[in-house]
Order: sequence, then C-alpha cells, then structure tokens
Amino acid sequence: PSKKVKGASPSGAEHTGAHKSQGRPRSGMSSGPATTEKTTFRMRRLSMTENQQETNSGAGTPAKAARVRRMSMSPEMGASKKPTEMLPFPLDRVGTYSCHGVEPGNRQGETNAKINQDRGCVVYPFGPETTEYQQALFCVFDGHGACGDKVSHFAMSRLHAELEEKLKGLEELNSRGDRANDDVEIEKFLKSSFVTVDSALQNDQAVDAELSGTTAVVCLCRRFAATPNSVTLYVANAGDSRAVLGIRQGAKAVSEDLSNDQKPDTPAEMRRIKKAGGYVSPAEEEWGGPARVWLDSSQTLPGLAMARSIGDHLVKPCGVIAEPEVTKKVVTTDDAFMVMASDGVWEFLDSQSVVDLVDKYLWCESGTPATEACTKLIEQAAHCWREEEGDYRDDITAICVRFRDLFAQQC
Repeated sequence: PSKKVKGASPSGAEHTGAHKSQGRPRSGMSSGPATTEKTTFRMRRLSMTENQQETNSGAGTPAKAARVRRMSMSPEMGASKKPTEMLPFPLDRVGTYSCHGVEPGNRQGETNAKINQDRGCVVYPFGPETTEYQQALFCVFDGHGACGDKVSHFAMSRLHAELEEKLKGLEELNSRGDRANDDVEIEKFLKSSFVTVDSALQNDQAVDAELSGTTAVVCLCRRFAATPNSVTLYVANAGDSRAVLGIRQGAKAVSEDLSNDQKPDTPAEMRRIKKAGGYVSPAEEEWGGPARVWLDSSQTLPGLAMARSIGDHLVKPCGVIAEPEVTKKVVTTDDAFMVMASDGVWEFLDSQSVVDLVDKYLWCESGTPATEACTKLIEQAAHCWREEEGDYRDDITAICVRFRDLFAQQC
C-alpha cells in the first residue's frame, strides 16, 4: 500500500466531517486533546470479551446432550483470558484479538488510547443442529465516525442472529437431503442479512448512524460429515476489512484473497455511486489519502472512504450500499488457514506478507499456535503504524483460523 505521510487521515473507514471516534485529525484541521480519564475510558471501552451460552433444546424434545452455543468477542490485547471451556474453539486452532488505537497526547511524544471501534466475534456451533455438517461463523467489523463503536457493536450483535434464523429456515426446507440450491440460498441469506441489519440500525433511535458506520467481513465455515477433510467457506464483505486464505504449497504458504476491498474508485463501485448522484474524489497522491464518496462535487459531506458499509445512511441514496459481495471457496483442511482482519492490519501489510507471518507460527505442535500467530500479526501491524505514522495508530482486529482439526474435539 502507498505510504501515508504523518498527519494524513488514515485510509479506510473514515469521514472528513466525522472522524473515527477521538481519531487523528486530518491535516489542516485542529482537534483538541483527548481529556477522557483513563478509568473512564476503560469503563466505556466495549472491546472486552463477551460470551453467550445458549441451549438449543426446547421443552418436549427427546432427551439428549444439549448443544452449547458459544459466541465470543475478540478480546482486547492484554485483557485477562477467559476459561478455555467458555471459548468456541481451542486457542491452538482459532486465535483472535482486538487492539485499540492510539492518538497524540497533550505532550510531545505522548499518546492516548482511543476508544476501540473494531469488533470481532466467533460463533460455534452456528445455525441449525444437524448430523450432515458442522458450522462456525467468523466476523470482523471496523467502525468509523463519532458513533462507530456503537454501530460496529450493533452489527456484531445482530448479524449472526439474523443469519442464523435464515439458515434454520433453509434447513427445514432441505430436511429431505436435497442441497442442490444451498449455495444460491446461502449467498442470498448473507446479502439479505447485511441489508436487514442496516435497516434495523436506521430505525434504531439509540444509535446515530447518519455519519457513522462499519465495515463487515463475515465467513460462514461449513464442514460436511461426508467430506471431513475439507471445509466450504462462504465469505461476505462490505467495506475494506479483508479475509485471506493461506494454502501451503511445499515449504511456502500462498495467499488468496477471499474478499475484495470495495473502494469508491473501484470501477464497478464508482459507476453505481455516480449513477445514484454521488461524487467520488480521486485518491490523494501527495499525502496518500484514499478516494472518497461525497454527496456532491462540492465535497460537502461526508468523505466516506469505502463504497459499501453498514450505516452511513447519509450517503445511502448516493449509491453506498450495505449489500455485501459473496464468494465461495472449498479448501482441504490439512494445509489451509484463514486470516480475517480490519484495515488496521491491511493498511501497511499486503495479503502475502500477512500469510507469510502467520504461517511461521501456525503449525507448531505445542502451545497455542493460532493465538500466537494472531498476537504476532497484531504486533507487526502496530509496529508498521509506529514506523509510518508515529503517534497515531488505527484500531487493529484479527482472527486466525487453522482449519486442520478445527471441528475435532472441542474445548
């Protein structure tokens, strides 16, 4: 990615009129120093681990072992670890963390912690209970704007529940074992779930999402009992968070993008925005700023640096949509892994660099390699921000998934 000079606004999910909460100001704009006390910040921050346990057996069902559903948020780096029995997957197979950003402090060389607007979550088991397959859901959200943390949290809380209900309906229709239309239906459900959550957000008076929004990259991972050595990945993406596949070929892992960053100047995205009456300003070559979406050519508002998102309702009439692009990939489990991350990772690291780094740690036979890989990835991303931007760092969230034995004996 192009290098950005110090003082420029971070690439990706950001408005010029409503920056990432307490984020670094754009060059030429003033912003007062953060005055939030440390204790207050910790109370307000919403990036600590959460967990839900649900029993899917209802009254009157035959007596059998109840399936425990676990939904876990990506914990803040440095937070106390939750007991492994409360996690959806063991730490050696799935590692995830979120790291709040920093901004300039009151004194030279001083930095203050930002409110973390990223969210990540892992849900397993996911969807209907069946003997034919197992499913898990992995999600990363990157909020932006004054209410970005609330928008990303809203999307995280609603999207998995919305999709799960739709998949349960599909399973009822497929009870006879005919899955010829599964791919089409799953793509449709992923798209409609994003749109439904966006509509619910617009109708929710508690969250102002006119000038705030979030990216969303979501992976539905399914393993069929009949083909235990492969998994099917359905990836839905809106915005510039990203999912990347790593496939080992001999001694090296090769990257393959599972999603595409939806920038305003991507030809297809720009055509839609212009057709709807929006205006796209080109990327700033001098200071590395991204292309942006505006209401008009006067660049009044809002300067959104992506073409799709949940929220950002001011520019929804201008061609910015919540509907994601959906891809499907079938991979063998023995030699493949996945990395999902917010643009705090991708700003200065390309897909192959990330796959190379994660691959170094992921295959250890002892310890918690997936979690170690995730830790090293976030540390490297933070180092890149420090080298390039000094006293500013975007929020960073990542999920590393090793598919080998993913659905074997659980926590």
